[in-house]
Amino acid sequence: MKNEEILNTDILRARIAEVEYGKSGKITVEQIRKIIIEESGQAPSGEITVYRSADIKEISNLKISNKDSGFDGTVIHFYDPRKGINQSYTITRGSEGSEDNGEGDPLDWIYNGLGIFEGKIKNQYEHASRFDTIVTLKINEKIKEDIRTRNENGEQNKPSELKKIGIGHSLGGNLIQMLQLMSGSFVKVHAINDAPPSAYQLALVDIRFKRKLSKEFGINPSKDDQLYSIPPAELKKFTEEYYKEKGKNIHHLTAEEDMLFAARNIRGFLDLGTRNVIDTDPGFDGIKHVVDRISDKDLQVQVFLAPYAPAYQQNGLEGLIRAMTGYDKELLTLIDTIEQEWDQLKDGPDWRAITVKVPVGGPIAGINMEFPVFAIPEMPTELLMALNEFAKRLAEISVKLRALAEQLPTLLNIVGDLLPVLGEKIMSYVKEIQGHLNNILESIGEVAGLIAEDILSFDKPDYARYLVGLLKTAAVIKVETANIREKINKILESPLEIWEDIQKAVHAHGVSTVATALALEQNKSRRYEGGDMILMHSGEKIEVNLSSSVRVYQIGMDKYEQKADLLDRIKEAYYRDYIDDFQDRKQRLINEVHYMESNPHAFSYLLPTGNVEMRGISVHEQIRPLESSFMDTFEDMFNYYDKEREEGVELLRKMRSAIEQLFDEDKNISAIFDLR
Repeated sequence: MKNEEILNTDILRARIAEVEYGKSGKITVEQIRKIIIEESGQAPSGEITVYRSADIKEISNLKISNKDSGFDGTVIHFYDPRKGINQSYTITRGSEGSEDNGEGDPLDWIYNGLGIFEGKIKNQYEHASRFDTIVTLKINEKIKEDIRTRNENGEQNKPSELKKIGIGHSLGGNLIQMLQLMSGSFVKVHAINDAPPSAYQLALVDIRFKRKLSKEFGINPSKDDQLYSIPPAELKKFTEEYYKEKGKNIHHLTAEEDMLFAARNIRGFLDLGTRNVIDTDPGFDGIKHVVDRISDKDLQVQVFLAPYAPAYQQNGLEGLIRAMTGYDKELLTLIDTIEQEWDQLKDGPDWRAITVKVPVGGPIAGINMEFPVFAIPEMPTELLMALNEFAKRLAEISVKLRALAEQLPTLLNIVGDLLPVLGEKIMSYVKEIQGHLNNILESIGEVAGLIAEDILSFDKPDYARYLVGLLKTAAVIKVETANIREKINKILESPLEIWEDIQKAVHAHGVSTVATALALEQNKSRRYEGGDMILMHSGEKIEVNLSSSVRVYQIGMDKYEQKADLLDRIKEAYYRDYIDDFQDRKQRLINEVHYMESNPHAFSYLLPTGNVEMRGISVHEQIRPLESSFMDTFEDMFNYYDKEREEGVELLRKMRSAIEQLFDEDKNISAIFDLR
């Protein structure tokens, strides 16, 4: 049948999706062909074209407020008009730990929270939609031009209409489903261990749905507290019914132990289309029992988080932290500036009175700071500006930390829900973090009135009076933020059994784990790792990386073929420039001798003048052959490299033969070595 899916198995789709996470971040035509050959034993026909979001300027330059959304994707187009093949696979990449190969911000995971769970940002969805639209136009234009050329050449075979298929893993699974629910342009969507769409996310993207939601539940969805107050079960039922038709061609492939599958019952998440659940670890039941402990009431923390989405869209991760806490790198720089200016001032010549040591209490008890008894004649401009800016920042921090502190009981509730699996130690760390935040707030509270009165209102403030408070607060902020980081690290480093379960759930989330489980279900003794197929011998504990072996074989055979070609050219040059040239020069010399002996009169000019006649010439020639040592050197070299090449080729053939014999039940292996 024409235009049947090229990537027609779950394993193929999972393996292709995994390549998206490669170190290079690029799917190549060679990789696609290799995977198809490994799984089917046949090379794909026709032309394969790869479109990457990073290579398309309309996408790579697409930013919101000069910030990268974190979206990455690829479209693979298979085209063979003679066989009626014309199909594209839009692959949206899943969540990465961080952008730029681990060097950048964790944009994907922030989008998971603010975009999917909260439904407050949509930049990755918008960029995915734009990417799919642009590439679809490019493909259709290319096909149109190809048809025109074929018609001019008198060819009658025309390709089928473009068949679009979507593939996505994790966050990519969410994005590809969102594209289908909004456009319906894919004949099929394959979501692998996906982050499901949420009703809140769709309410942000789909205006018509938002109106239906408002009418059904009598709320204003633009008001977060009303939208999040809809009973989750009712919201889920209504939303799934609304998108049922568009979602019917969505097919989920899910590991039972996957961490996202464990969270499927969290408020707002949807379940559309069909689902194939596979067991990737028979000895592990997943972490659903952990997630289910968290109450829905505590998950309404959405109301608190929602207003911070604009700050993230405007200024990225740093903007998000600043919006939630008032704290950023600039604050530390400001504190360092104040401390440096203070040190220069107190050690300078402008003091007109002795200084006194003032003990500082609180978290930095035991530290003495020196302050003047009398006022300073003139405050340095740099210090004055820094103090004013710091005062404003303290007011901002106070407001935001108080709002954050109000949410800490919810966090404590969540920890309390998870107490059987987290333990009392984690609870104590969280409470200590709460204490550190309160210390910062208390310190700000002590100096807040003083700042407002002395810095912002009076023309001639008492510098010694408020400097004590400001410097003490700066010290408290530095110490307590360091304490908070320490407690967070202790939580992450705690030797809890739940961490092991979480690691297993994370492992089950990977597409290679899914592909391996599928192979085992089909009684194929193989697993997948880093895009490679690894064969496992059933009778012995032997594993063979077939992908790597084929690469070694094919590259090795190519190299030896190149070596043979080079050696042939060297031999040709040797015989041409030495052996043949010597024979040519020898023959030319003999011919000259014969000519001289046959035509002596022609050489009379060689005789002295006078009555002399040239009657004959007799040449006794003796031409020595080429030195045997010279020729032997070359022949030995040629024999050495010929033998080395033959031994190398034979070694590669033995390696191939050994693998074929070891896994003789798999008839595709021999073809895999030969196909490219």
